[in-house]
Amino acid sequence: MNRKRAFVILICSVLGPLTFIHIFDSILVNLQGMEFVLSLKLALKGSTTINLPPIGVLKAYTHAVPITVNIILQNIDLDLIKAIIDRIHDKNELFLLLREDVLKAVKILAVKTLVLGMTGAAFTAFFLKLNKKEFMACILISLLLVIAILGSVYISYDIMAFDKPEYFGTLKAAPWLIGIWDKGLSQINELGQQLKNMSDGISMVFSRMDKLASTEESMVRVLHVSDIHNNPAAFDFMDQIINNFNVDFVIDTGDITDYGTFLEDMVIKKLSQLPVDYVFVAGNHDSPKTLELIKTMDNVTILDGEISTVKGIDILGFPDAGSATSDIDSSSETEIFKLNLMIREKLYSLNKTPDILAVHNPKSTKGISGLVPLILNGHVHKTSLKEENNSLIINAGTTGAAGIRGIQSKGDIPYSAVLLYFKKSEVLEKPQLFSADIIKISNFKAGFQVERIFFDQEDRK
Repeated sequence: MNRKRAFVILICSVLGPLTFIHIFDSILVNLQGMEFVLSLKLALKGSTTINLPPIGVLKAYTHAVPITVNIILQNIDLDLIKAIIDRIHDKNELFLLLREDVLKAVKILAVKTLVLGMTGAAFTAFFLKLNKKEFMACILISLLLVIAILGSVYISYDIMAFDKPEYFGTLKAAPWLIGIWDKGLSQINELGQQLKNMSDGISMVFSRMDKLASTEESMVRVLHVSDIHNNPAAFDFMDQIINNFNVDFVIDTGDITDYGTFLEDMVIKKLSQLPVDYVFVAGNHDSPKTLELIKTMDNVTILDGEISTVKGIDILGFPDAGSATSDIDSSSETEIFKLNLMIREKLYSLNKTPDILAVHNPKSTKGISGLVPLILNGHVHKTSLKEENNSLIINAGTTGAAGIRGIQSKGDIPYSAVLLYFKKSEVLEKPQLFSADIIKISNFKAGFQVERIFFDQEDRK
């Protein structure tokens, strides 16, 4: 065999297998409700990447061979994940639960890689018109090459490399994906158990408090929520308030999601299950994709600079400038100033004053007090109620306990919402704000707080 033929066999044994592996080597894996695409790709440096489209990519240099192990999340069964979290107490239990499925997936990928390697070699050999002896040599060398690659990846693989990963895309600004393992699962479980234990007590207190309020048909109850941040528990929290207080409709001042991704969209579909009308103004964490999904829900009204009248109450709402893009950063000072001017111009142009102005960021409504009776905000994750220039300014805090940040926080960020009571009368043309309940459930402690505040209607005419 001359050097030329030997070189042809080498090309056949290396180029063909690696090309086929790079193009075709992927499998679909289902791990306890999470569907992934697992694949191998040629690279300059050995790494493992976890791709969460469109949030971003997490990357760790885990092995020596210049091959990238790609893991792409395709779908997730939230009900199954919730059931698993209810049973899992720490990350070690989760690893044990996933171990069998992971090992099975790795074996399947390894077998497919071997088959693709030999198939690539055979295809190249056929294309180059090798004789039978050269063909067999090409197949054998390709098999040994693929075994060597897989063996080297296995031997050199270092899972601890994920302790110092690299982040790309939105994840670069929010490296919580790894940190959540340290305490997230256990705290989520504790919270779930806490909410279950508190359920009966909350229902009883809610029932007793509701007797304090008027049960007349003239009373309109409006639930102000904000900053759910993709926390499924927030919907249970809202549902309980809605049912126990006979809420007429909800006003949400934004940040229903964290990153506006398809995974989060699966959670906010719970909106359509709420038994009341839902008025929504977008926050900086809400994306155009999120708004498209919400628009399909029959019970939801999205406000974008217009007035919506529900139960005789006129609500004017404006979205945060950040909701126009997938960028989760807070609006710039220039954007806030422009929105403030836009709100002022709108209020001055109206023939009648709306009852409520709903805007996500309190900075956007700065100096607008006195132009509208009630201003509702969110964004700052802290409940507040103050009067300024004959206007009430109310912030619902965070109905989702700040989402993933609440789990990671050392301080207690409670679930919070504000229930507003509007009273109609023959004397007053419009419903007037009569009282408000500030409702908080602790994220850490087994307790809750409800504070009722009454307002002097004569001063607010």
